[in-house]
Amino acid sequence: MMFSLAACLILAAQETVPEAAAPKWPATAFFGLHYDLHPGATDTELGRETTYEQIREQLEKVRPDYVQYDCKGHPGYTGYPTQVGSPSPGIVNDALAIWRQVTRDMGIPLSIHYSGVWDTRALELHPEWANVHADGQKDANYTCPLSEYTEQLLIPQLIEVIDLYDIDGVWIDGENWASRPCWCERCTAEFTKRTGVTEIPKQADDPQWQAWLAFQRDLFTEHVRKYAEALHARKPGIAVCSNWMYSVRQPEPVTAPVDYLSGDFDPSFGAERACAEARFLASRGLPWNLMAWTFLRTGDQPWTMKTPVHLCQEVAGTLAQGGSVFFYNQTQRSGRLTAWHQDLFAEVAEFCRARKAYCFLTGTVPQVAILHSESHYYLGNDPLFNFGTQNHPMEGALHAVLENGYSADILNEAMFIERGTQYPVVVVPEQNGLSEKAAAALRAYVKNGGKALVTGSHVVRQLPDLAGVALAEGQTGSAWLPAANGCVAVSGPWQHVQLAGATELAPLLNQQEPAMNLAGSPAATVFAVGKGRVVAVHGPLFRCYHNAHYPLLRRFAGDMLAALNADLMQVHGPWWIEMAARQQDGRLLIQFVNRGAGGYLAPNRHVVEHVADAGPFTVTIPMAEKPARCYTAPDKVGLDWSWKDGLLTAELGGLAIHNVLVVE
Repeated sequence: MMFSLAACLILAAQETVPEAAAPKWPATAFFGLHYDLHPGATDTELGRETTYEQIREQLEKVRPDYVQYDCKGHPGYTGYPTQVGSPSPGIVNDALAIWRQVTRDMGIPLSIHYSGVWDTRALELHPEWANVHADGQKDANYTCPLSEYTEQLLIPQLIEVIDLYDIDGVWIDGENWASRPCWCERCTAEFTKRTGVTEIPKQADDPQWQAWLAFQRDLFTEHVRKYAEALHARKPGIAVCSNWMYSVRQPEPVTAPVDYLSGDFDPSFGAERACAEARFLASRGLPWNLMAWTFLRTGDQPWTMKTPVHLCQEVAGTLAQGGSVFFYNQTQRSGRLTAWHQDLFAEVAEFCRARKAYCFLTGTVPQVAILHSESHYYLGNDPLFNFGTQNHPMEGALHAVLENGYSADILNEAMFIERGTQYPVVVVPEQNGLSEKAAAALRAYVKNGGKALVTGSHVVRQLPDLAGVALAEGQTGSAWLPAANGCVAVSGPWQHVQLAGATELAPLLNQQEPAMNLAGSPAATVFAVGKGRVVAVHGPLFRCYHNAHYPLLRRFAGDMLAALNADLMQVHGPWWIEMAARQQDGRLLIQFVNRGAGGYLAPNRHVVEHVADAGPFTVTIPMAEKPARCYTAPDKVGLDWSWKDGLLTAELGGLAIHNVLVVE
């Protein structure tokens, strides 16, 4: 797709934050620090060493744009002297009051960490508030969304904190990922009232199971809406967030009145987890951030701090998507900040701030859209908002696209329907639960000139008109695919199909000899539909790639993408260079992230100690006009660029962890 910088500006305008009376602090806050303690019944020294001078001295090293401090953790005890609920018996000094004074004097917002659905202490005192399992057992940790917990404890306690400390935000933890279906009398009666169904399902093969899960998801959203509205009424300027809401694990349209989106990604392999989350959150139309754990645990070893290199690599992917970053650390139980930890954060902060002008609040340049269908995802996630295996094809598709040198965004069905036509290529990775609206939008997209890669054994049943194939008898449980000069083994099922207008793109092999294929059963086909083009792979290509990142399977996926004949930006270099096509203020800002590691990672070796320079490498960018200027920032590396016949070719001399090619 040829494009101009002016066109990029139009596309970006469609991703702006919805209009509001005034932007709240998460819209502009770039670098934050998070400290929580999860106070409990056995604490003895909370706040004992918390002093204004020590906290101020350590924060000045890092100069965060905001701070998030502990209030109430999963055990259900507060770290401040609450009159509502249960204060920890170990409170010596009111640390929250000191943090409020420090942050006020530094002119930065103070948000609090507060555990929502998960509250163990509340259920000790009020077992009637507990989530009830299908067998009638009460949960010891998770509350029921229709109990009085939200109105009688959560909301009054948060209002108390607003009134006492004039906080600027709340980050509610232990929320969607702690939510489970609840079979209490309140929930079952309400389900019957809303649906008319009297036979309450108990397991996945029961009638109305999906309706039951949808009802439970609605209850969670209503829980969030209830407290968000109450807090906004008490303090209109407060920023409310429910951790992981509307992330990859909750891909439905945004309906609750939260002010921003957030999540804390995997402590061991954060760069991997953030890869998908950042791209999805960036598409949602709200301010967003992602939090990196600054420490990890391996095996039976205690938690220990990551290296600055490790943290910089983890957050680089978030920076490249235009997001805000913050870092999870803990004070000592006495409330003292560990000085050398703050020194480490100061080093990482310097890395991030050097990139702010080229990353923060950028908009996408549409290239490849990967569909993350909420209709499909909710058919098999575990069981409300947590991951099962349902997202594996989406993540496999993302990595296959990135590792073949392309830029990718992740869209849910609503976002695809709204702006999928902006993308030269759409990938539909084994989304066998696609809604009728999304399927119709996909058909219109292709007929009007779009190019789609669709995968899965179900394609011939779901989208035969787009694939140009007919159902043939039989499936193959495992097979081989041709790639480069060899073959790669894949698991199934692979559906046998007959050509009905399509052309075979690759055969399905029953052994490692390319000549020995399953006659009349193609693995992949290509079909012209209207003005567009569809490549269909009739098996779980991207689930296989998620489960085993075989190089030849990556090559096969790359061949399928190339068969679409789309004009896309592309990196030509090591597969571990991730590209993100972004723009801001009339400039193209092509982001590069080096996902390599200087040593090997293994189950007992998680820490990245060194990132070897990746380069030189080349990027090609279709452009209608010759740019006036190209340069790299913030790292100045060798750059040789040329433009000819609508194609910008830029060779970069190297890549440390993250850098940007600026095209003006």
